[in-house]
Amino acid sequence: MAVLDLTHAGIIIAQKLAEMGFDVTAVDVYNTIAEDVLFSLQVDFGIAVSRSPVPVGPFDIIVSPVHLEPGYQMLAEAREQGKEIISHHRAVGMILSANKTLEGIKVIEITGSKAKTSTASILADMLSRTMVVALHTTRGLELWTGGRARILHLGLSIAPGSILHAVDTLKFMDIHPDCCIFEVSIGGTGYADIGMITTLEPDYTIAKSTSQASDAKLRMLDYGKEGSVFVLNSHDSRSVSKARELGRDFFTFMDSGSQDTQADLRLAFNGKSVTLNAGKISICADVDSSYNAFSYTLAFVAAGAAALHMGVSGEAIAEVISGFTGLQGRMQEKDINGRLLIDNSNSGMDITSAERALDYGLRGLARENAGKVLMVLGEEAAQVCEGLPPEKVAEFAGRRICDIDHLILVGDRMRDIRNEKISHAVHLEDGLEQAMGMSEEGDLVISCVKCFR
Repeated sequence: MAVLDLTHAGIIIAQKLAEMGFDVTAVDVYNTIAEDVLFSLQVDFGIAVSRSPVPVGPFDIIVSPVHLEPGYQMLAEAREQGKEIISHHRAVGMILSANKTLEGIKVIEITGSKAKTSTASILADMLSRTMVVALHTTRGLELWTGGRARILHLGLSIAPGSILHAVDTLKFMDIHPDCCIFEVSIGGTGYADIGMITTLEPDYTIAKSTSQASDAKLRMLDYGKEGSVFVLNSHDSRSVSKARELGRDFFTFMDSGSQDTQADLRLAFNGKSVTLNAGKISICADVDSSYNAFSYTLAFVAAGAAALHMGVSGEAIAEVISGFTGLQGRMQEKDINGRLLIDNSNSGMDITSAERALDYGLRGLARENAGKVLMVLGEEAAQVCEGLPPEKVAEFAGRRICDIDHLILVGDRMRDIRNEKISHAVHLEDGLEQAMGMSEEGDLVISCVKCFR
């Protein structure tokens, strides 16, 4: 068996497969893994390693991430020779099924283009009112009990292989949750009892622009295990149609503003309160005014749908929504030395989200007659969820620079975007330091940097 791409949590996939008795070769496709790590794979796990493509003849199965270019030599050869190719997602599902570590634990996997972390975090809070919940997102691995979270581990990605790291951490710490919620990038493993797709939009290309991310996410429906249930956005007609065609057990939710009245759970938001309606059930919750609740309506309804399915009471769901004050880096408002900071820097941030943050901030200025507007925009790593395309940043700057007193662009790929109102920063912290230095009390600082937090 060959495991391609060790950069995106492929190392632990190779290790687990070797422990299961497979003859494994690990290929460092992107040439990013340190020599001592590769040496350890050889010595400690008996895994053959290579930084270059190797002939696929000896292998029965090729394990490859969904985002790898299909023209990569080993993939092309594997297709020509009729070799079986499975994704990292599927390999993780196979490993979880074989080692039975999560047996007896309810497993929820959440994927989608937007609101994954917010949905997972809100759902963990809701479920924690009646059970112990382990939550793995871009924020880290957390343990939720009674509406409170404790950080267990920081620094894991949401690549599918990181689920195995999270599970190992729980085992090492001798923690036995009732439920595990995993945020997963671009799909699901097939092991989940409940699989959720928050939304397929906005879609984007992967694998050197040869396929769509939505196609990879929809595969969650193809290989869900027997008895699994899916929670789907009624706006995504492709996922709903596919679930029907495959005979999957599923239910749908509708975000505020959607015209779909057929969804199983529907959300309405009037700016001050959220109402969830499902048949005879109606849940109403006032929202805290310290953050932009409109940015969380998708997360509220998606989490509420899964929570209701799992038997959480309407009272507990309303309590969580009313007590919610936003997540770090997701349209959260802060007072920093007299400046209003709108913190929207996170791994899922895109140019649409950045423009929404700017508009939200400008509406606040109109009400309060505040001072200057400074914006920190860009990326800390082009690899974070496909990066933030410089051409989109340039187009945004061209359209909206008139609304911004100073724009600080973060990341090497933004260096060629220039204007008398634009300066550049190396990373998020550098950008925020510049913004604080250029501003004074009463000014607005908007932070929109694509990064892991």
